Amino acid sequence: MKLTNIRFFYLQMVAHAALFYIVIFGSWVNLLVAFGIAVILLLFSSTIIYHRFLSHRSWPAPRWFEIISTIIGIFSFTGSSVVRTLSHRYHHAYSDTEKDPHSPRYNSIFYTYFPMLKENRYNSMLVKDLLQDKFHVFIHKHYLKIILLTWLVSLSTIGPVWTCAVFLAPGAICWMNISMCNIRCHWGNKEDPIKQSRLLAWATFGEGYHRYHHDKPTDANFGGKNIDPGYYAIKFILFLDQFNKPSTRI
Repeated sequence: MKLTNIRFFYLQMVAHAALFYIVIFGSWVNLLVAFGIAVILLLFSSTIIYHRFLSHRSWPAPRWFEIISTIIGIFSFTGSSVVRTLSHRYHHAYSDTEKDPHSPRYNSIFYTYFPMLKENRYNSMLVKDLLQDKFHVFIHKHYLKIILLTWLVSLSTIGPVWTCAVFLAPGAICWMNISMCNIRCHWGNKEDPIKQSRLLAWATFGEGYHRYHHDKPTDANFGGKNIDPGYYAIKFILFLDQFNKPSTRI
C-alpha cells in the first residue's frame, strides 16, 4: 500500500491555513470552539481508538464506540483508520530506522512533519484485520470524499468562518499535536532514541509517555504509574458500555 499522497498534504495545508485565519481574523469564540473540538478528536478518536485500539488492540473497545470515534476521527485529518494504523504499526516494527515512516533521526523535520510527501510503500498485510472489516474499508475508500462533502454542506449552512473553526482548524491542531509528540519523543541519542515527556503527556492525553509505550505497546495505560488522561477516558467508555448490554437478571 502506498502512503504517499499529495492530496493529503493539500488537505493539511488548507487546515493549517484555516487555523491561522481564525487566529488572525476570527473571534475568540471561533478559536475556543476549534480547540474544544480538537480536544474531543484527540482524546476520543486519535489516542484511544486510532492508536490504542486499532493500532495495538490494547483494550476491548465497544463496537458502537469504535464506529462513532472512527467517523468523527476522519476530521482529525490524520488519515483513514487503515492508513493511520498501517503507518503506526510500521513505526513500531521499525522504530527509528530508515523504514520508520516518521523518524526525525532519518528524516528532516519537514518530512517528519509531513511524512505523506515521502515516497514509501508498505506491506498491507500489517492491517489485514482492518482490510477484512467492511466499515473500515468503506471509510478508507471514501475518506477524502466524506471530508469534501462535509465541507460543501458546512459552507452552505454555517458559512466559511465557522467551517474553518468546526471542520478545518481542529484537524490542523490535531496534526500539530501528534507531530510534536513524534518529533520530541524520538529526538534522543543513539543509545536511547525514545524519550518520555510528562508535560507533553498532558498536552497529548498520554501520548508523551512514549518510552513506556514503546516498551509495552499493548498496555492501554501509557502512563504506567503516572496519570494517563487517555486511560481514564477508556475506563469512562467501558463504564458507559455497561449500560448498553442487556440485563441477565430474571
